Amino acid sequence: MPKLIKKILFALVLFPSVIFSQTLIVQPYLQDAETTSIKIMWETSSGSESTVEWGTTNALGNSTSGISFTGSGASVIHNVSLTGLSPNTRYFYRVITGTAISTIFDFITPPLQSDEASFNLIAMSDMQRDGSQPNKYFEIVHDGVIDYISDEFGGDLPANLGFVMIPGDLVVNGLTYNQWEDHFFDPSHPLFAHVPVYPVPGNHENNSTFFFSYFDLPQNGSPGYEEHWWYKDYSNLRIIGLDSNGPYRIAEQTTWLENVLQSTCSDPDIDFVFAQLHHPHKSELWTPGETNYTGDIVTLLEDFTNTCGKPSIHFFGHTHGYSRGQSRDHQHLMVNVATAGGAIDYWGAFPQADYEEFTNSQDDYGFVFVEVEAGADPKFTLKRYTRGDAFTTLDNELQDSITVKRNGASPNQPLTLFPINQTVSPDCIRLKGSPFVDTEDGHQATHWQLSTNCADFSNPILDSWKQHENWYFENDLQAGDDLTDEEVTNLQPNSSYCWRVRYRDKSLKWSNWSAPAPFATGNSGLSANLLQNEGAESGTGNWTVVTGFLESLQALECAGVNPHSGNRYFAVGALCNEAAFAECYQNVDLSSFATEIDLGNAQINFGGYLSNYSGSDLPELNIELFDGSGNSLFQSPNYSNQTSSWVLTDINQLIPIGARTARMTLTGTRNAGLDNDSYFDDLFIRMNTNPSACDTLQTLLPIELIAFYGKNINKTNLLEWETASEINFARFELESSPDGSGFQKIGTIPALGLTNKYSFIDKNPVPGYNYYRLKMVDQDATFQYSKILAVFTKVESQISVFPNPANYATTLSIEGNQYYDNLSYSVINTFGQAEIEKMPLTASSAEINTQRLSNGVYFLVVQNNAQTVYSTRLVINH
Repeated sequence: MPKLIKKILFALVLFPSVIFSQTLIVQPYLQDAETTSIKIMWETSSGSESTVEWGTTNALGNSTSGISFTGSGASVIHNVSLTGLSPNTRYFYRVITGTAISTIFDFITPPLQSDEASFNLIAMSDMQRDGSQPNKYFEIVHDGVIDYISDEFGGDLPANLGFVMIPGDLVVNGLTYNQWEDHFFDPSHPLFAHVPVYPVPGNHENNSTFFFSYFDLPQNGSPGYEEHWWYKDYSNLRIIGLDSNGPYRIAEQTTWLENVLQSTCSDPDIDFVFAQLHHPHKSELWTPGETNYTGDIVTLLEDFTNTCGKPSIHFFGHTHGYSRGQSRDHQHLMVNVATAGGAIDYWGAFPQADYEEFTNSQDDYGFVFVEVEAGADPKFTLKRYTRGDAFTTLDNELQDSITVKRNGASPNQPLTLFPINQTVSPDCIRLKGSPFVDTEDGHQATHWQLSTNCADFSNPILDSWKQHENWYFENDLQAGDDLTDEEVTNLQPNSSYCWRVRYRDKSLKWSNWSAPAPFATGNSGLSANLLQNEGAESGTGNWTVVTGFLESLQALECAGVNPHSGNRYFAVGALCNEAAFAECYQNVDLSSFATEIDLGNAQINFGGYLSNYSGSDLPELNIELFDGSGNSLFQSPNYSNQTSSWVLTDINQLIPIGARTARMTLTGTRNAGLDNDSYFDDLFIRMNTNPSACDTLQTLLPIELIAFYGKNINKTNLLEWETASEINFARFELESSPDGSGFQKIGTIPALGLTNKYSFIDKNPVPGYNYYRLKMVDQDATFQYSKILAVFTKVESQISVFPNPANYATTLSIEGNQYYDNLSYSVINTFGQAEIEKMPLTASSAEINTQRLSNGVYFLVVQNNAQTVYSTRLVINH
């Protein structure tokens, strides 16, 4: 044997690790944390040793071995279970495989449920790498989550973050081994070395063995599907993982979920359920990604909240953008927590829809932070922090927030103010409810119903639900709506009706319905429908096809839908034939209304019911007005509905002088599939030759408010308003609120009569936004409210702590304390625990006794209500 070979073999025997040293491919990360146990996993280039050294200090002192199994090629995945741990206790650890030794990390075990401990969590998804933004997930983890914890809590990850939930799409292709290390685990480090992570598979995981090798999820799912669906408890929360991918959309999963929710209902320690799955039921930014199976899951969660009184959330992804909505009749949130890296689904890029459940949809990167509180008053606060988009980087700006309470009080039952036992126009009426009153929360939504029978609202002819905001395509479509009135058009003339209203607060609690209020309609100013064959009952007659196909279909014909009314509906596109785009129109002669039109005040009322099959294809209608020579005088925007429900479009438009012909155009655009599912029914064009404003309560008050505005000047807010007339009017009452709810009167201004300008100075605004409204009161005590005005207030306040370092006492001083309400201070240790609980700050200074505090570094935190206004390091050195 040659000498060189002998030397090599001799070295391999004596020093094998020198030749075959191990390296850490995937740094350690935490799995399946319990109050007395936790699993630690990592991956190495080789080596079967799976050792974790651990202890309650950096000295470690304990050693536990575990199992290992093949990753890919020579790589080895390691899994070590630490048991016999103490609840809510910090532990330090490092992992060892041969020559591969990690640095020392720490974690904190979950608390006992009996401890009623509050905690925080992160939810984010769809971090699969986008080639044009390859480092975005790293940014979300490091500049997003880790920096946020550092800025808000001093940087102690285990003390301030219980775990992370990920509803799918961790990598681009779960079958590609290197993506797990490069795209997911490397950018995630060191977050998951300190905080457990609980993912569910998305479609991009491709049901790969790598996903189930890398993650050791709770084994309490259905036999054979254990890690596809599972649940885990943390303090007063139960988290549920589900698999919404095609092969697993089966009854066995929903049956399992029903049983888990049933047991959760009777568990006194659980206040909330947070479920996660990948695919949405409804998605405003990308409707083709929706699945009805998720709708079945949502129905189970909604029923659970109502039956058990325990609020719930389902987190999802798949659509690359943020959305937050809430079920109308349940304390249930639906939250898209993407995107943490995947290419954004921008507005206008895909089929999209404005769903009534959703109040905030944004095309950006970001993550969701949830604060869960236990104890006698359990609640959670969900916050969305944005990192901007591919063009603009934002630094963890708060984009959306909602607080949901389990035991919160409901709003006061509203009153019906108008109409009550009155005769009104059937063409336009504005229902008016009393002001919103709630002792705890602001006004979140209003639900209106209209019936022909005061004793029966089971089949209302109006069932309208409006929320306090609706951020869609970069605009708040609900801006300016105070939620106490609702416009209703096109009722039957000379008929009897009854209406009622209920209010919802921002904790998703509904009031009782108001007492039903009867009213009657008089004569209509609208003409009969001028369209012929408005509902396809006469085939396609009276309509001219420009391109594609127009079909008159019976219920479910050619795999279609049911008509809105009657026996038929229009498909523009179509179903029995095939066309990616279709267009048709009908002209209506307006010459018989020429005299009224040329007086300049005639209106045209047009619209109809629009629908499609699955939310992807696009039905649109518009109207164009021509003079007698065929010249176009006006063309409306396109009005559409991209949902599978029949939705009414009802538009009133002033007619230009000289108009003699109206043309309604229908178009259908296919965005997905083979069929062009663009449906229309009960279309109409009507003339109103004597239009008037809606009948409304406002006409009963002898005042017209022209303007209401304000500005911040030298630590005060100047409010100004102007009126047009004040006949028999009594006074203005100024009301303010720090958050847009719970308004309090801050001043009264008597009426001056005629046309006047008024002003009022708020000398004590709070820092940040102040909200104002005018209560306008008549001589007979009838009143109405103005719109809500927001004024941003810059109020400087100097906060200091001296001495610092402190010995046995230090003094907290605030200059400008009169500008704050509800101030408190606390002293927090580096583990996030309160050494000095919240103490009210009622004067401009307070002496803090630090004698019982051990030497070391603490944080002194000053809060205004629950908002931190000041935080500084406090060093104790006796």
